[in-house]
Amino acid sequence: MVHPDVFPKYIVSLDTSRVVVKKVDVGNKFKNEQEFEFRDQILQWIRIKASKLGFGVVIGRFDNGLDRRGAFVTLTCKRSGKYKPHLRNFKGDETGSRKYLCKKLVDHPIACCLMPKEEECVSDMTLNLVQPKNILVTLKRKRPGNIAHIKQVYNRRYQSKLVIRGNTTEMQHLLKILDDNSYVSKYRMCEDGVTVRDIFWTLLDSIKLFNMFPIVLTIDSTYKTNKYKLLLLEIIGANSTEKTYFVGFAFLESEKKDNFN
Repeated sequence: MVHPDVFPKYIVSLDTSRVVVKKVDVGNKFKNEQEFEFRDQILQWIRIKASKLGFGVVIGRFDNGLDRRGAFVTLTCKRSGKYKPHLRNFKGDETGSRKYLCKKLVDHPIACCLMPKEEECVSDMTLNLVQPKNILVTLKRKRPGNIAHIKQVYNRRYQSKLVIRGNTTEMQHLLKILDDNSYVSKYRMCEDGVTVRDIFWTLLDSIKLFNMFPIVLTIDSTYKTNKYKLLLLEIIGANSTEKTYFVGFAFLESEKKDNFN
């Protein structure tokens, strides 16, 4: 063990009056004589330039040219300026603000956004059952300047699943997938005839394996995996070569004898 007195002690001053802040003019980086057909193309070009320079850009003010005023748009850094608290404080003291004079690029939501081609890549890899962490690694390998987080990947995956699901609910979409892929399923409804209480599904191959190896079964439940608060029951069997196989899955309303039966 090293005694604390071995290390020298320093006094750190919190006086920032002598700190010199240098302002950098990046206006020359945004000079362009190219004509854009749509506003989104202009915003995308500017945001790409800003991302390379180390900050994110958002629309600060705009006007569509009504009455006597001319049309204009003002772009500003996402984290420029300072947070102005309201007269009544609705935020807790532990809640921070995004505006802190543009310290770093990583926390800029705009700079972390995925490109259109990257969004398509995430959607395609999601359909191929690629894990989110592997999707993020692939995106960063294709574009080294990509500073997106895993959150952007999850958000895009969720949007892709919404498009595929359409107007149906999660439970309706699950029943459709089970029917389209020839799963053996069974479910029970509540008294209202709308709410699903319990639902069980398995494959025909799993039934065949269970009929041949019904001796050893492992049953376990997982909680807090969905917004319906239904526990996920997994049933796993073991064959003669000591390898496991899935017998079936079930969403249960509760762990009572009637639900298990």
